[in-house]
Amino acid sequence: MLNDPQPPEKRRHPLEEAPQRPPEMRPDQPARPRVTVRMPLVPPRATYILMAINIVVFAVGMLSPALDQQMFVQGASRSYEVLVLGEYHRLFTAMFLHGGIMHIFFNMYALYIIGRGIEPVFGSVRLTIIYLLGGLAGSILSVVLGDPSPISGVASVGASGAVFALFGAEMIYLYRHRTLMGARATSQLRSLLMLLGINLFIGLASWFGDSGIRIDNWAHMGGLAGGLILTWLLGPIFTTTRDPLQPHLVVAEDTNPLAKNYWLVSLYVIALVAVLMVFSFMAR
Repeated sequence: MLNDPQPPEKRRHPLEEAPQRPPEMRPDQPARPRVTVRMPLVPPRATYILMAINIVVFAVGMLSPALDQQMFVQGASRSYEVLVLGEYHRLFTAMFLHGGIMHIFFNMYALYIIGRGIEPVFGSVRLTIIYLLGGLAGSILSVVLGDPSPISGVASVGASGAVFALFGAEMIYLYRHRTLMGARATSQLRSLLMLLGINLFIGLASWFGDSGIRIDNWAHMGGLAGGLILTWLLGPIFTTTRDPLQPHLVVAEDTNPLAKNYWLVSLYVIALVAVLMVFSFMAR
């Protein structure tokens, strides 16, 4: 992939593509009119900003090993520091720290592919909410199910929980619009499920290998669950109608705008805080 000089093609939403004409048509059969679909799309700015933040933080650590060590000591997520000492900021800061060049490469590559694919239809604010709050769910599940010992507890870093939240967001989106998008959405959903299975298998295998690297499966599953829940609550739901003045124009409208769902985001945050407080009380 790194040696391919051709830039990747921009991923298009299935609704933006006109239906293909049948390969063979009878001479007396009129050609089907070309249908144009118009839907609100935005450039993937939030995806690029989130990538830039992660890359800048990693680059700063690479340039200054002492600062890198300090960021890990004060920012990595670990059950004891979060639940017992109450250092809750670690749940967020750990999402922007990475343990090596391959670690950040795979996370940022996944963020680039998924984020650039769904942000145009989700919108930048909605994608950022799912990324951060889905990643927060992953961080919380990681600490509440992790080892609370101050000695044997393992620190966790990485954006993979937040990336898995976007993974879940795309799955819900494709599932909801499988009828509207047709066979392509079903095919993409199957591919995502297969990719999810492979990632979970690799994560579980890391717990039994001798490499010394343990993938934080709880963060992945928590992020995935957060992305599924958030997208089910506030994800876009498109319906299409024909423009009465332009018969060949189909307009896609989001019937679940983010503006009317901020109260659901508040309930989600309250639920996460409640879980965190309960387990913090139990750990102390």
